[in-house]
Amino acid sequence: MSDVGGIQLLPETRKKVEMKIPGENRPVVFASIFAGLILIVYFGLWAYNNKLKGDLDRIGAQLTELEKSRNKTEEANLLRVREQLKVVKPLIEGHVMWSEGFAKLQGLIHPQVYIDSLTAQIEKGEFVFKAYAANYATIAKQIAAFYSEETIKDVNLGKITGLPNGKLEFNIQLAFDIDKMLKKNMPTRASREK
Repeated sequence: MSDVGGIQLLPETRKKVEMKIPGENRPVVFASIFAGLILIVYFGLWAYNNKLKGDLDRIGAQLTELEKSRNKTEEANLLRVREQLKVVKPLIEGHVMWSEGFAKLQGLIHPQVYIDSLTAQIEKGEFVFKAYAANYATIAKQIAAFYSEETIKDVNLGKITGLPNGKLEFNIQLAFDIDKMLKKNMPTRASREK
C-alpha cells in the first residue's frame, strides 16, 4: 500500500523517522578541528625546523670561511703582546719618573744657591745635597721654598760652614712623598672609561 499523508499502513514498509537533535555531532566537529590544529602545528614546526637547519648550515659555512681566513701567526703575536702588557702595565704605573722629580726640585732651588752634590734615595724618599749660598738669608729663603712645596714632607738643615771666599757651605736632607714627587700622574682606569 501506498503512503497516504506520510503514514504507512503496512509494518514491513515502515519508515524510520529521524529527528535531528542540536549538538549531536559536536564531538565529531571538535575532534576534526583539534586534528586540523595538530596538523597545522606539526607542519608549522616542521617548516620552522627546516628553516633553522638551513640557517645552521649557512652559519656553519660562514664560520668555516672565517676560520680559513684567520691569520694564526698574527693572532699568536697579539696574544703574546697582550700577555706582555699584563706584565709591563704594573711596572709602567709604578715607574719612577726621576726627570719629573728633578724638575720639581730644580724649580725650588733659589737662584743664589749652587748645588755641589746631590744624592737621591727612593727607598727612603729623600734627597741629600751639599750646596753653597751667598748668605744666611738665602739659606732661609731656600728652606722656605722647600716647605712651600707639598711634595716635601720634611727639611733637615745640616752643618753650615763659612768659606774663605765669603760663601756658606751647607747640607740639606729633604724627605719627600714618593708618589707625589716621582711617580707619573697616570689616569686611573675609571677616569679613562669616562
